[in-house]
Amino acid sequence: MPKLICKTRISYLAINLVLISRLALDSSAVRAAATKTSHPSSVRLNTPQPSTPLEHNNRGVELGQKGLWPQAIHEHELALIADPNNQQFRTNLSAAQLRYGDLLSGRKDFYNAIKQYHGALYADSGNLPADEHLDECLKHLGKNPFDLKTRLSMGENAEISGEYEAAIVEYRKCTHISDSGETHARLGQVLLKAGKVVDAFNELKIAVAKPWEDKDQNDLAACHRQLGDILHQYAYIARDSGRGTIGMKRLANAAIEYRRAATINPLDTNAIRGLIEVTRDAIAINPSFDNHLMLAGAYQLSGDLAHARLEYEQCFKLNPSNPVLNAARRSFWMAIVHSPSAPADLLASTLQKIQTALSSSPDDAELLYLLARAKESQGSKEEALKYYQKALSINPHVNPDLALGIARLTGNQPTTQKSVQPVAEEVPNRMIFTAVENKMQAGDLDGAQKDLLTLLDKNPKNAHAWLLLGNTHERKGDLDQAEVAYRQSRNLGDVEAAAALRQIGTSRVQPMMQEADKAMEKKDWVKAAACLREALSIGPDLSFVHRKLAEVLRQEGDTREADQEMEKATALELPSVNKK
Repeated sequence: MPKLICKTRISYLAINLVLISRLALDSSAVRAAATKTSHPSSVRLNTPQPSTPLEHNNRGVELGQKGLWPQAIHEHELALIADPNNQQFRTNLSAAQLRYGDLLSGRKDFYNAIKQYHGALYADSGNLPADEHLDECLKHLGKNPFDLKTRLSMGENAEISGEYEAAIVEYRKCTHISDSGETHARLGQVLLKAGKVVDAFNELKIAVAKPWEDKDQNDLAACHRQLGDILHQYAYIARDSGRGTIGMKRLANAAIEYRRAATINPLDTNAIRGLIEVTRDAIAINPSFDNHLMLAGAYQLSGDLAHARLEYEQCFKLNPSNPVLNAARRSFWMAIVHSPSAPADLLASTLQKIQTALSSSPDDAELLYLLARAKESQGSKEEALKYYQKALSINPHVNPDLALGIARLTGNQPTTQKSVQPVAEEVPNRMIFTAVENKMQAGDLDGAQKDLLTLLDKNPKNAHAWLLLGNTHERKGDLDQAEVAYRQSRNLGDVEAAAALRQIGTSRVQPMMQEADKAMEKKDWVKAAACLREALSIGPDLSFVHRKLAEVLRQEGDTREADQEMEKATALELPSVNKK
């Protein structure tokens, strides 16, 4: 039952909940809304006519005790609107909606009962009876409450109808049925629509840390872009409140998220536009070499090569000896020779610079490829073929377009002499990795990260580069970013990444595991399960967490879900068993 709160003492429940923030109303607006609710004239009420949040809460409790649930719910809503951080008001509203839902369900009015249960769970996501009774209503309607497609469909229908509270409840249920990137992304996105920005950010962070199938990579890119949008927005908030350092860090993190989105989906123009905007903002605060280099890369991604050249020139003025410039310069040349719309003067000046670079490195296969592609773009087919073939004799795998370039000019697929050994990209990459590892050993983590990001801009599918990037983030204490990088490395096939993911996951979940152990000692199975579920949101691949959750669920009597958790644990351990 909802609790009547004395004026001299307000009690709060110690429950870790997702807070609900509604638009705050001033006292006059609350009173105006209250006048719209009428009570049966035959009902005698002892509480005073409410004019404060506490009085609205107490009036709601009294109405509930008399079985007037719609009126009680309205009063509890007014109390929570006026004091949205009051946990007891939230619990009372959820309890009232649960009781009204039970009343409607008893009358077999299942559809309206579901609406009340949705409201109860939106107000208090830990209201387990509301969750169970909602499932029962769905069973009465011939639906399987544990079927992911059923709950996703309910969430989608509610979202399309603008019923964001119901959609949030349904998508949250989906995350319990399937702890996947897709379900957390759905929940995060509808939370964003409902104005729950902080909660949305947390769900999207969980989403991008999950494994994603190749066919869903564009959806993953969208999650990174939305994280970038949120960080960008909150960077302004920090800046305007005088917290410039925090604002700058958020801008940098927003740029990272936009870059990830654009790397995964190069056609995501909104991500590229966001990257340009945040980098401009960063330059306005600090016109450093790194910020100008980031803006140059953003313009390059967008295809605005003229502005990219200006930014690279600015980088050269600021720090002409910076070793990152060489890799950035080659990346820019690659973009120019591949662009069908590159201005003729820019192509000509780039060709001249490539030739100058070749004069000191005549056997550089990548430079020879760039020169050939530039010559081909200018229409000099014979010269282009000559340089393509020379590049082929040195390194036939220097660029995927090398073979295609020869085929375009000759009409035949190229063949290599048997004496030519395929070198691929491993040799230059190995040199970069050695330099990165030397910087990491020397403590220059920022320098190592810059080199790795430059390499990943050029080849975002380099699994070992993602692994090393995860190492740098882990050493800097940024475990969220480390986990994302390790997961990307694992998805691309690096065998060391899985162990790194398990190690970082184990470290991050230790506080929650300790809390779960304490709760288990006290036989507080509900709290133990909550701690373990929180641990799994961070480390979904940790089999020992799934096993412990299965143990707790059996103590609660939920054998079905306990069996599911045990199956997950076994599936995660099978690869290591097979290796033995």
